[in-house]
Amino acid sequence: MHLTTFSVVNEDTLAAAVDHCRERLVYIAPGITEKIVAAMAEAMQRAQPPALTVIIDADPEVCRLGYGTVDGLKALQALATGQMLPIRYQPGLRLGVLVADDQIAVYSPTPLLIEAGSDRADQPNAITLGASNPLDRVLKACAAEGEFDSTTPLPSEAEVGAVVATPELLQKSLNELERLPPKPFDVARTERVYNTKLQYVDFEVTGYKLTARRVQIPTDLLVGTDKTLEARLRNSFSLLEGKESLVVQIADADPDTGEPRFDKQGKPSMVNYSELAIEEERKKIYTDFLTPVPGHGQLISKMRRNAFDTRLEWFKARVASYTVAVKQQLDQAVEASVKDLTQALLPGVLQRPPARLMKYSMSHAPTDDDYRAAVEAELSQAFNLGDRFFQPTVKVIFKDLTYETITDERFVAHLKKSFPGLSQHGFFEEHDSAPELRLAGKAAPAH
Repeated sequence: MHLTTFSVVNEDTLAAAVDHCRERLVYIAPGITEKIVAAMAEAMQRAQPPALTVIIDADPEVCRLGYGTVDGLKALQALATGQMLPIRYQPGLRLGVLVADDQIAVYSPTPLLIEAGSDRADQPNAITLGASNPLDRVLKACAAEGEFDSTTPLPSEAEVGAVVATPELLQKSLNELERLPPKPFDVARTERVYNTKLQYVDFEVTGYKLTARRVQIPTDLLVGTDKTLEARLRNSFSLLEGKESLVVQIADADPDTGEPRFDKQGKPSMVNYSELAIEEERKKIYTDFLTPVPGHGQLISKMRRNAFDTRLEWFKARVASYTVAVKQQLDQAVEASVKDLTQALLPGVLQRPPARLMKYSMSHAPTDDDYRAAVEAELSQAFNLGDRFFQPTVKVIFKDLTYETITDERFVAHLKKSFPGLSQHGFFEEHDSAPELRLAGKAAPAH
């Protein structure tokens, strides 16, 4: 590490310092990024790796404020597990210290979610010291690895980093960040904000019910009194019998993980699928994840969002596979329906044939087959509806609860009936924070 006395320390310089260190590396900072951990991991693979000391603040607020990243914390957890590396924890740590061999830099970490880190020499955020008494004092204060002087305290007796950052502690922080992930913030002003534990969900599936589809039939073809038409003919004609639906084969998958399933031969496991299966799975998603609140729609616990998202992607994939398979069979189904309807309508048409049907005839005395072909051609044109006739769509919209809603007494009363556990744990948290920064090209969230 070659830095001037007053210098800039950022993610790039920290990673470079890790790359160049040979004997000793001490990293003390609120958080860490994936790039820095990657440099540490590479250094630990050397034949003679440096003695490594890492002290961080594992509180989830560190990532929310931007002093580190979630990916960096995950990477550090993996490195610590793989290398049996003891990571140490200092609550409330808000300064940075880097020791690389015989140089030490003390710097002000940059909360990257609030401002961009500096890379200009005239905007320093660090002071660099050489190997002298200041260095010795810092090494002893943090009980750095590689120091075997009799005056060096044990890590548990160090001024900073005296607490071990266990895998359980890091995982607890990651779980908390998954529940309430970091957001971009603007600290120009501070306001009272809240985080709800619930979300509105608008979930619907449309365009998949072929048995409900009806095709308009030219009025002058609706003649005759054939009783077989009564169930299907109401100035229109149903594409499929109401008691039937197209059944296709699709690849099966685990609804809880989305992982594909295979048979004993290692081939994708196939299952029968129809619009009835879509309806059953749609209802199952409602039952498993969504809770109706009178007058306010469907709500979901944010703790269930990951499981819901997995099930939703599984369901979307099944509907998409069904759509492709049905469209391959739909032409045959339409052709069969056209022939059935032609056969049912033909006796009445022959009694009073519409004049326009004559244009299909090539003789002065059209035969029954001529009229059959004419009716079939006209019905085929009526049935040619394209993709708009069958276009299954799965739509999901999430909306956060507004502050006005969660403080409404009637809403809270309904909520307590629908979510009994909330009376013990509450359904929102309120604290002082900075408002979310509006990103370029994105509208502010609606409340």
